[in-house]
Amino acid sequence: MGLDLNSIGALISGGGLSAICKRTKLKQEDVAKVLTAGIPALVGGMKRNAGGKAGADSLSKALSVHSKDDVSDPAAFLKSADLADGKKILGHVLGKDQSGVLEEISKASGVTKGKSTTILALAAPLLLSLLGSQNSSNSSSGNSGGLMGLLGGLLGGGQSSQSSQSQSGSLLGGLLGGSSNSNASMASGLFSSLLGGSNDSSSNTIQITDNNQQQEEQSSGLLDGLLSLFH
Repeated sequence: MGLDLNSIGALISGGGLSAICKRTKLKQEDVAKVLTAGIPALVGGMKRNAGGKAGADSLSKALSVHSKDDVSDPAAFLKSADLADGKKILGHVLGKDQSGVLEEISKASGVTKGKSTTILALAAPLLLSLLGSQNSSNSSSGNSGGLMGLLGGLLGGGQSSQSSQSQSGSLLGGLLGGSSNSNASMASGLFSSLLGGSNDSSSNTIQITDNNQQQEEQSSGLLDGLLSLFH
């Protein structure tokens, strides 16, 4: 079973998003905006780290450990997620760029840097668990591509160094790579899935819905500030 950013958003939507809101005392839209920028940034950081042998070995070990986590109930997982462990994950994944990336995410989402850090620290262990489970599944089934293929697939494939450098020098843009249009589309799809919006069922290979969770009204201008980050 495949995994993509929209399916990750669908897993966090509803009860999972509410769990993060309760722990951070923020609105769903604010949490969703941080996750929309932050989750791809974390995946991009992992992909960059996996480009070297030491980084790949370290990430593979972390994914193996977290693949054993029980994420069958994302809401319960996020409700009790280890914040300290999540902050360590952020440090390992983003490295020296952590402060700058979190600052960009804060500016784009309108959420303070401290709250943005907390949101991503809560989501990071879940992300590692999902990726670890998918990586183990791929290895068991003999799927080609390995770790870099898995991470690159989540970000819509690879990119040239030139395209990465052309994104206004943005740390976040450097982590995401690809074109501005593809990043904006990726962000829009993830944001929609986080708030329970409709998505193409063929792309949402994993989906958990909460029937008691009302879909939030989305205005056309809600993503303007966030999507400008990807241009």
